[in-house]
Amino acid sequence: MKMKLIFIVAVLLLIFGTSAYAYTSNNDIKYDHGINLTSSDRVLIVAPHPDDETIGGGGVIRYCLEHNIPVYVVVVTNGGNGSLGVTRYHESLNATSHLGLPPNNITFFEYTQGVDSLFNENWDKPIDINGNHTSNFAYQKDAPYNGVSLEQNFETVITNFKPTVIIYPNPEDSNPDHWGTSSFVEYATNKLNYNGRMYTYLVHVSAVWPFPRGYFPDAYILPPYFMTNYNSWIVFPISASDEQIEYQAINSYHSQLNNDPSYLLTFVRKNDLFEANKQITVVKHNETVNMIKSSRIPTTIFQEPKGMELIKPPLEVYYSIFSNLNLFDLTDFGLEIDNTTTWMSLNTVGGISKTGIYDFHIRSFGTNGVNRVDIKVQYGHAEYLDMASNSVYSKQPIPVKIEGSRIVIGIPSNLLYGSKYMVCVDSKRNNQYIDRIGWYTVNVQG
Repeated sequence: MKMKLIFIVAVLLLIFGTSAYAYTSNNDIKYDHGINLTSSDRVLIVAPHPDDETIGGGGVIRYCLEHNIPVYVVVVTNGGNGSLGVTRYHESLNATSHLGLPPNNITFFEYTQGVDSLFNENWDKPIDINGNHTSNFAYQKDAPYNGVSLEQNFETVITNFKPTVIIYPNPEDSNPDHWGTSSFVEYATNKLNYNGRMYTYLVHVSAVWPFPRGYFPDAYILPPYFMTNYNSWIVFPISASDEQIEYQAINSYHSQLNNDPSYLLTFVRKNDLFEANKQITVVKHNETVNMIKSSRIPTTIFQEPKGMELIKPPLEVYYSIFSNLNLFDLTDFGLEIDNTTTWMSLNTVGGISKTGIYDFHIRSFGTNGVNRVDIKVQYGHAEYLDMASNSVYSKQPIPVKIEGSRIVIGIPSNLLYGSKYMVCVDSKRNNQYIDRIGWYTVNVQG
């Protein structure tokens, strides 16, 4: 029995070693290299928590400083109220000082964690959060804890710093603060008609990513295998000397290393990993199409891999036992516009839940401001949600069709205006988010 156990362990080590070698030696070749930064650029890096600026963009910070490229960092949340938030503030200053970033080049918004809720549920209704924005280092002390306040902070920083490149969290990151931060950056840049380059980074997506887990400075950090066919990734090379500097910076985060030292050190690799901001163009049709009565469906504009639910153990175990996760696992999002209606659709892996909630969200940007439409589909019925002062809706019933694994709805196009939309769909059960296709920008023509 003992010999059999030794043999199994040896085989596993061999497999791991072979996989790690293959991962570190060859797999980086197929990805584009670099973001092509020059001395005329100005780079803004946005971090949801103190430490994300280092693990998500430490290599870029080093490159900018070495090539006299202005670089500025914004940290959105305090990473924990009370003494923990203060500790993480000092850890972030210490880490970025190792990278060489002057303290005047980093700003702390100091929002309490949970900024994802500010983008939807609490956009312009302040929440009373004890300890929020009370630190002396908060960017706007005593600012209201709501979405409008956070979005305006972003607008101010972008307007003042005038970045030509913005690096921010990927909208498919599973951490709520990460995809919440991503949403706000996308919103602020659309309001400002920002025309610079935008790149996203991934931190939280799977328990087995990045692979291999731990300190492997000779390895590359590469995208999760299940996202390689859905995204166009960019490898930003990091020199061996800068890797060591990043290693020292990450070791400044004692409060986080105590929880899981192997995880943070996983990001000390031969590269940073980014994806170019993904936008889609949709052309309006000069015809009227009833997608409820016909077999036609909205054109798919975004896809998401199976199995990327937001919930994690133990909730994942609970939902696997008491609910069919396939009913909530989103895979496709469709959008099509005719001369009267904006049609939206979502697909799941295994059908539509009779009791689950499926939300459609859209924001339209025009010269007069931003219009907001939020629609909930449950029990086969669709209804508008009045969630903010800029929410718009029609008195007419919402056309909805549920067929197999697909939901199709229609929104009167006169509720929306402008040439840019932000769109998102999500699924919930008992008010627990199960899955979401993150906020993306759609350019509307015609």
